[in-house]
Amino acid sequence: MALMRFSGASLTRRGVTQPALSGLDFSLAPGEVLAVLGGSGSGKSTLACWMAGWVPHALPAQCDGTAVLGAESLAGAQPVAWAQRVQLVQANPYAALTGCAFSVAAEVAFGPENLGLAEAEIRRRVAAALALCEADALAARHPASLSGGEAQRVAIAAALAMQPQLLLLDEAFSRLTPAAATSLLGRLHDLCRDGMALVLFDKQFDLAARHAGRILLLDGGRQVALGGAVELFDVALTQVRACDALRAAHRARQAGAWHAEVSPPVTTATVAARFGEVLHG
Repeated sequence: MALMRFSGASLTRRGVTQPALSGLDFSLAPGEVLAVLGGSGSGKSTLACWMAGWVPHALPAQCDGTAVLGAESLAGAQPVAWAQRVQLVQANPYAALTGCAFSVAAEVAFGPENLGLAEAEIRRRVAAALALCEADALAARHPASLSGGEAQRVAIAAALAMQPQLLLLDEAFSRLTPAAATSLLGRLHDLCRDGMALVLFDKQFDLAARHAGRILLLDGGRQVALGGAVELFDVALTQVRACDALRAAHRARQAGAWHAEVSPPVTTATVAARFGEVLHG
């Protein structure tokens, strides 16, 4: 059974007639890593909020079609109950800080405490989440003293402490170095192997190709493609960001200078090998 499913789904913000999202038709399985790619204004963040159960409480809108988590409609999401199942971390980590905690450990404990969990369980969750995000050393720090990258680690740790079935990351690595983001994503993959689903909302094809099993491409609020990185290489590179090496491969393919039997280099690690195949046969 799918963890989350959209079928013929659309969302129209209150007070406007043009849908912000339309034509959504995809499902998400437990343990899956899905990337949602698109440029600015494509609807990525709106979809993230919808999947997080923020409609209509934080995002007043009319929803049509099918959009469910398990058997429960996203339109009927209750924020407190939903927070135990789905967590969303957005690009600005400071917006996620509660303002009620005087240490990072207390910040990460805020959600589990509000679930009424036993103190020992709260401590266990906080320690595990901080360790996974490599933020153990920040436990005694005041949240207001954190750098952008540190705050992003803490925001993700706070989400993980809720032990969600689904973690949504909306450009949540924007203040981390590429190496730090790769390391953290590797650790999150371990949780996915245990059943947690992960959705990465981003503008970067490289990140999606390395870490997601499938890519959903949005343009102007519409779902335009869904598939693997190799399958979507050419269409995705016309709409989202990618490193210069992948762009060069895309231009070669568009110019007809790429052998049809050679698959595109969807990550920087495969660029040299693929160009070698094209040049030397």
